[in-house]
Amino acid sequence: MVAYGTMATAGKVENELQHYVPLGSIVLCVDPYDNKIEGELVAMDEPTKMIIIKSVTTDQKEDLTVLNTDLLTEFEVKKYAPNNTRGAFMPERIVSESAVRMAIKEKEDAINRTGPRDVSLAGKELFKVINKTYTNLEWRGNVIQGLDGDFVVHPPYKANNVNGSTEDAVLRIKKVVEKFHIDFNKKQGGAQMSS
Repeated sequence: MVAYGTMATAGKVENELQHYVPLGSIVLCVDPYDNKIEGELVAMDEPTKMIIIKSVTTDQKEDLTVLNTDLLTEFEVKKYAPNNTRGAFMPERIVSESAVRMAIKEKEDAINRTGPRDVSLAGKELFKVINKTYTNLEWRGNVIQGLDGDFVVHPPYKANNVNGSTEDAVLRIKKVVEKFHIDFNKKQGGAQMSS
């Protein structure tokens, strides 16, 4: 192991890291471009030879740098952390059951927004386009529906397939659908030409 205060050079970097360097140790690394990175060793993955150094920038913000130890030209352990700190940089966090339920619901909602399996690519893409301006949207079977009841778009998702209770909303969505199909057809035509 390299003694405190001495610098390991390219051939010795790997040798230095083969010995146990506890997480939380303060290290100085030099990359192939002569950039010096000094900070706390917060993670090390020996199979991929990757390390993560946490440092503080001049404006007092924390910065994480991922380095491949094979590419380091120098490596120095400035201060060894006590051996019992392995894993201490990621303290356990108590997660509430309601937060877990909410995360699961958000994931289910995201999955539902991708649309049913039998919906065409054009239908799924149209949903995404409408959803950019009208966020209160969902799939009802293979029908795109505004949750305020303003409009619905039935397959094959053309302008004449837009219906609803609010004339303004129906006209707006029809314009969106018409523009979508012009752009979608151009994109599909370009994709077919390039294949």
